[in-house]
Amino acid sequence: MNTGKYTCLEIFAKKTEAEGRVRVISEKYGAAEKEAGDGYYAWLKFSLKPDADYEIFCESCEVSFCYLSGNRDMLETGVRFLEMDKGSGAFAAADQACWYDQPMREAYHFSPWKNWSNDPNGLCWFQGYYHMFYQQNPNGQEWSDMYWGHAVSRDLVHWRHLPVAFAPQQEILESRGALIGGAFSGCAAALEDEVLFYFTRHRESSRGDGEMVEQQWMTQSRDMLRFTEEKCVIAQRPAGASRDFRDPKVVKIGDTWYMVLGSALGGKGAILLYESEDMEHWHYVHPLLREEKEDIRCFECPDFMELDGKYLAIGAFMAHRDVCGRHQMSRYYVGSWKDKKLAVESEGWFDFGSNCYAMQSFEHQGRRICIGWVFDLYGEHIVYENGACGSMTLPRELHIKNGRLYMTPVEEIGRLKGEIIYRGGGDNVGLWHIRGNAYRAEVICRENTFFTILLGEDGEKSISLVNDRDGLRIVTKGVKSEGICFQADVDQVRKLEIFVDRRMVEIYVNDGEAAGTKIFYNASKEGCFALRAEASGGMESVCVGLMGSIWN
Repeated sequence: MNTGKYTCLEIFAKKTEAEGRVRVISEKYGAAEKEAGDGYYAWLKFSLKPDADYEIFCESCEVSFCYLSGNRDMLETGVRFLEMDKGSGAFAAADQACWYDQPMREAYHFSPWKNWSNDPNGLCWFQGYYHMFYQQNPNGQEWSDMYWGHAVSRDLVHWRHLPVAFAPQQEILESRGALIGGAFSGCAAALEDEVLFYFTRHRESSRGDGEMVEQQWMTQSRDMLRFTEEKCVIAQRPAGASRDFRDPKVVKIGDTWYMVLGSALGGKGAILLYESEDMEHWHYVHPLLREEKEDIRCFECPDFMELDGKYLAIGAFMAHRDVCGRHQMSRYYVGSWKDKKLAVESEGWFDFGSNCYAMQSFEHQGRRICIGWVFDLYGEHIVYENGACGSMTLPRELHIKNGRLYMTPVEEIGRLKGEIIYRGGGDNVGLWHIRGNAYRAEVICRENTFFTILLGEDGEKSISLVNDRDGLRIVTKGVKSEGICFQADVDQVRKLEIFVDRRMVEIYVNDGEAAGTKIFYNASKEGCFALRAEASGGMESVCVGLMGSIWN
């Protein structure tokens, strides 16, 4: 392995025998070794020389994640991932474009290099770059003790992976599974010359028989790669709040900084409000809002902002199922800021597809941009070697119109538009071998025409968008979510913008009046788009075009 510009090897290794260790050897610069984790994957870092040849030896240990970091231009180059050849045992740099070019990996939605990811965290723009941190388990395709992954972009479209940012508490890692938790979700506040991060440190017994402790911590960075020593800024939850007390998000209103946290009060979901004058000492005010719906364990991942002359709060419902059978939906609330509370005037579901959760937003140059986590809520993930479980929605621009939340993909997504494979006004369109299965379709209706659009098919499995007397909805068959009504809350359908990205479908209705995201695993690299309209002449235009990869 040649290091090129890189000066650090970061490798996650766990013992398989008592003497498990990792050795890094250079004929010119000598050798170094570190002990692998005993019962957990230890995050090991080796200092290297640039433009030097090294060999990596993993003795009696397993490696889950490995990359080169530490060059002087990390924000532009990103890390270089290394993968082990099973035959020779040698580590070599993996080609990113080939790595992501698989039927069950998104081509133009962000997903981690491999393994588990969840909530987007720390979204911000700082000194020329968009930053996205996210919950991560680098060691497997299932939820586990939480790290923060990190990616950076110049254009909100093409992302580069950066080094893992935060790790679980060492006592959790060394507990051999007796404790669970880690660095849970949080946010970033970008100032002129530094960024402040706030997040939850979580710790509880894996048996569920001990106290769950959630505290809010902060750290700072001037280069987005190195972070100051963490400080606990909120150690105790307020009286009456449930033990679910997490996911801080900060916003400035006037001259005051506010923080919202997800929790529950009196058995009802609540978004709690804190305030601060110095961004370090936080004081509880009262609930920003409470949700009266039953069977909500708590709010998770709340957000709060001023938008288009109104105030908007968004929160995810934990352990809730709505009347359509959808599980853990997210809700938005539009209103006015009165007596440091949100006086709610209207509300609705954030995403009707039910695979979008834990949305987080940030503001840059007058735009309010959000990204949500696309997650496997219905147990449909297919595990395969070096696969990934979890990805992100397209970045969305938010607006409020007539008391309703509107969302559209950011305009930068247009840079990925490729070859047009169909353009016309037909009521029946059949495209059956769309290469790459990564495309965008735009459909404009003359009236509220009834139709069915087949968007994915794999053997007996299928996913369709249906509009009929029962309204607009996503329909799945042959998968675990079959039978659930993924209904859009719109009175009529005038325009559709549909993004199919291999194992994901993301739909925007009527220029953002509603948005729906649904997972659909497809083993083929070829996609389909088959539209059948009930009434002749109901479709004004249909356009289908390929989308490029963000990893090339």
